[in-house]
Amino acid sequence: MAATNLPLTFEQHLVPPSYNWFGEFDYGWFGDSGVLSLIPFFEAAPEQLDTILQTSSARGDLTLTFGPRDCTTTSGFRNCTEACADPSSLFTPTNFRVCTALAGAALLVQNGTYAIDRGKGKTAEVMDSWGIPELLQFNGTGVFAQVAHCLPESCILSTLGNCADAVRDLHGLDINAGSIGAISSSLGHYCDEGEVEVNADIAGPGVMLSYFIQTTLAVLFFLMLKVTTTWTRGVGVLFPPKKSKRLANVQDKLFDSRLRAAVTSSLVEFQEVQIYFIAAVQIATLVSFEPEITDTVGENNSSYAAVILNSGLAALLNVTAITGVLLVQCSLQRAGVRWWYIFCLFTMTCIIGAIIFGRRTKLMPSADGLWEMFKHDAPLPQCGHNPSPMTFCRPRLETRFLDTDIAGWMTSILGGLIWVGLLLDQMIFKPPKPLQRFLNWDPNPKQRHPGPLQGRRKFWKMAVTAYWAVSQVLLLFLAIYYFSVLALIAEDVDFNNAGAWGFGQLIAVTVWVPTIVKFMYFNAFGVKEGFEERIAKNYLITKLQDESKNERGS
Repeated sequence: MAATNLPLTFEQHLVPPSYNWFGEFDYGWFGDSGVLSLIPFFEAAPEQLDTILQTSSARGDLTLTFGPRDCTTTSGFRNCTEACADPSSLFTPTNFRVCTALAGAALLVQNGTYAIDRGKGKTAEVMDSWGIPELLQFNGTGVFAQVAHCLPESCILSTLGNCADAVRDLHGLDINAGSIGAISSSLGHYCDEGEVEVNADIAGPGVMLSYFIQTTLAVLFFLMLKVTTTWTRGVGVLFPPKKSKRLANVQDKLFDSRLRAAVTSSLVEFQEVQIYFIAAVQIATLVSFEPEITDTVGENNSSYAAVILNSGLAALLNVTAITGVLLVQCSLQRAGVRWWYIFCLFTMTCIIGAIIFGRRTKLMPSADGLWEMFKHDAPLPQCGHNPSPMTFCRPRLETRFLDTDIAGWMTSILGGLIWVGLLLDQMIFKPPKPLQRFLNWDPNPKQRHPGPLQGRRKFWKMAVTAYWAVSQVLLLFLAIYYFSVLALIAEDVDFNNAGAWGFGQLIAVTVWVPTIVKFMYFNAFGVKEGFEERIAKNYLITKLQDESKNERGS
């Protein structure tokens, strides 16, 4: 090494390096998955070239580091000379960064800025293990020439997005050590106009609008039920006795009103509809995002960024959508509606949501399997019959909503605690008949000595009341948080694009129409009129005059 040359050395990663595909956002659920975090994204190449340029400008020692997956040839061996010379291996995610870095370093060696220092560190060992030649003979110009041929063509032929003019200008660029900065700048703008298509089945305009309607209905029904059953009387404690008594009378009228009957009746049907809606999406997620089957995940996903966004969105929506189900189930059981059919469906939805949250790091198959699928679906001859390099660009969309750890843990922990309370409530006031006979108690609230928790002690009554009050307030705040998450996701959804409103999107919205129409019908004509025509003629619907007393006693 001449005295004027700066030292260039090579090191190796003892463990594969991890790449944060989310930039400034750091999501633990993704980093722990080990699926794409080991794959360099496209932007890592210009970042590495910028580092090389900054180091050489500062006249500093340059070190290039190699990982176990770097310089893998089409035959499966590690050899940088072969991998970087062959377009079919050069334009793979695992090789593009390291090959462009070697090409840049080679040009700086060939112009006399650097010289390899074999005697320092593990340089000689790394050169032997990775098949790195003496960079004086390495064809760095050829590597960049292939890049200049592939990238502009991919901008024309690929459907993943457009490219800036700087990328198209690579065609006529004179490649030498002095043009590394221009090459790095062009590569740095390559992903700027990339498009990531969110799977419409997961977060299309109709599906997102459906989630908004579901959450809005859950909160509105909850508020209307509370106002017509307890809140009006509760506000009375803040006023003088005369005013308080007047509010109590108003509460009695609201409790006996057609509105409360319509809310309670509609709430049961709404709960059934939203449970089946969410359960259908949950089951579809478990089937479609099967890690062992690449094709199911790859469908409608043409890039790694799309897979990341869609799998993250699926996990997020499937877990947090349970918030509305929890809120409505609490409302129903506090209103005295304890139906084992609904409770079992509700439990099923919670269990599937917990399963999805528990395996959220396994919603994507192997990165290599995805790459082979992308390669099969959209090969570009100019890029060695690989897909467009835009396939491994970072997600360009805002991804704050993908922090499923926060939303998931909040929903799972709170949901688990509330589910236990709901189960106890269900078992005490409406136990299965075999259990009821075995324990020899009558849960009918009209009896003088009902079940255990509705005993004589004032303490238990206060404790139960406090438990439900705190639970429902927390669920209401969680529903508001969930609504804010939906709003963040909706920022990237084009609701005005008529082409995005397919059959599935329209169907997703219309599932709530029967609930809304029935609620309006119940208010206009009464619950009796609404149900009388739907049951067999040998059954009779009767309104109990002492209903309010019986229900409040429960």
